[in-house]
Amino acid sequence: MKIDDLLGTGRIGDILNALKTLYKVETTRNLSEEIKLNALLTVLQLNSNDFDSLIADNSPVFRTIKGHAFEIVFEYLVSSAGYNVIDVGGDGDIDLIVNEHKLQLKTPYAAGTKDNLVQYKTHKTHGAKSELESIDYYHNIDEFADFLVGLISYEPLRIIFLNKDELPRHPKSKSHILSPFVVNWENHAGFNNFSRIGINKIDLSTLSYFPNNLENELLPKSAKKLNLTTNIILDTILFESNFRIWDMAIRGWAREVAINNLFIKNNIKLLKPTTLNKNRADKSDFALEKKSGGYDFFQVKGVSTNNCSFNGEKSIIATETQLTRGRVNDHPTQSRLYLLTDFDFLILCVDPPITKLFNKEIGINNGLLWNFYCIPTILLDKHHIFKNRLKSLQTFNVMDIEKYRIDKKFLENYL
Repeated sequence: MKIDDLLGTGRIGDILNALKTLYKVETTRNLSEEIKLNALLTVLQLNSNDFDSLIADNSPVFRTIKGHAFEIVFEYLVSSAGYNVIDVGGDGDIDLIVNEHKLQLKTPYAAGTKDNLVQYKTHKTHGAKSELESIDYYHNIDEFADFLVGLISYEPLRIIFLNKDELPRHPKSKSHILSPFVVNWENHAGFNNFSRIGINKIDLSTLSYFPNNLENELLPKSAKKLNLTTNIILDTILFESNFRIWDMAIRGWAREVAINNLFIKNNIKLLKPTTLNKNRADKSDFALEKKSGGYDFFQVKGVSTNNCSFNGEKSIIATETQLTRGRVNDHPTQSRLYLLTDFDFLILCVDPPITKLFNKEIGINNGLLWNFYCIPTILLDKHHIFKNRLKSLQTFNVMDIEKYRIDKKFLENYL
């Protein structure tokens, strides 16, 4: 049995189950770096250099891995000292529990960190988008973890433990934690004070989590930028509680890498829409110069797996065509709905595992591969109220969409 046949939809939970089944392990942390990385590369059908760059060069991916990687380092550090770590997971106020102490882990906010001062952001990432919308943009002290565990630096390993009673409050509400806030760690009682969470002996001199020779790292670019070993990076990704890293950030950017590789392979130059004379150019991902003159503007989207149906030739491929933030209205700047004029074509990128599932429904088995479809915006469904904007969810029959497949004939328009 190959891992190709066990990947399901290719989400992180499916990958974890595939690896556990194939290698008969209870946790993927018992597997080698090579096995873990090859599984991720198989799902994306990218090479290791592309994957390394995807992490290191894309800020949304890099930032989310950087934040969650500290949780893995901290867990390994505490476990190696003989203490049990309970992962809480989810989007709540608690990340881990150690010795019955509830912990929220944070990495420094670089803009406000210098010398012996370290800054942390503690506002919520879900719900209200700003203080103007609601004071509940900030964490309520009564709901927060017992301790904020803040990374200061990896080398040397510096960590600060702040009891929630020590956290500064917002000037408009003594019930809410200020964000961001700065703390002087140098002489703070919580500096490297693991005894605050009941740990009296721990080795902070360990170098096993940090790369000592980048030539030995499978993801050297990411390892250098994060100052963490490839193994820590992979274990951060292969952690179901961190599903957003893979399911949303990495897979989202992988689609752009895959479509970029297709055009580069065919010597077609991708242009930045914002360099061209077009209204709302930032709503397109890239533009191509037409052989006949002028430009076409493209928006890249992936499959919305939860809205797909797998039912033979009646199977439905779905994709969300809306911005990640905003409201469903016709406001010129605050609407999350695209205007019909924002781009000329929607490129739907179907991930290799999803392609495999749909192909299975119609009796095709040609392995793991990307499928790209280019659908004219004029043919997309319009919003039922705002007729000048696109409907937020587009659906296509698995057989009907074939006419939009990106093939040699399509590419010739831009050669």
